[in-house]
Amino acid sequence: MYQQVCFELTRLATALVGGSEAEDVVATVVARALQRPGGLAGLEEPRPYLIKAVINESRSRFRVRGRREGLEVQAVFDPDPQDHRHDLIEAVLRLPPRQRAATFLVYWEGHTAVSAAHLMGCRPATVRRYLHLAHRKLGEMLDE
Repeated sequence: MYQQVCFELTRLATALVGGSEAEDVVATVVARALQRPGGLAGLEEPRPYLIKAVINESRSRFRVRGRREGLEVQAVFDPDPQDHRHDLIEAVLRLPPRQRAATFLVYWEGHTAVSAAHLMGCRPATVRRYLHLAHRKLGEMLDE
């Protein structure tokens, strides 16, 4: 089970911060979770806790690093520069972390707004708001 969760966390972190930092994000999150009293066993639902922690750690790194132009397109999206989706994927990678997380969970992983909200630790209306903002921002970026 934990191997599958680590794979899922790494995919999410790759979508949020890029492949070069994804493993560091996951390692930081898991190390912090293990330092908690009771470790992962002390959590009622470790998967949503870890996913939210990956999103928060990614946001923290995003703030520290600042918005970096030209983020590398990650293998998690399986891009091909000749593919018409390449511009869309690059635009998604420029979204703020929470919007990118909601977009990744709903459109790439196939979660509903309700299940994505559970994983992100927020309400379904909040996920729908992130998706709305992402959709609007993607439209602006792709029109440029």
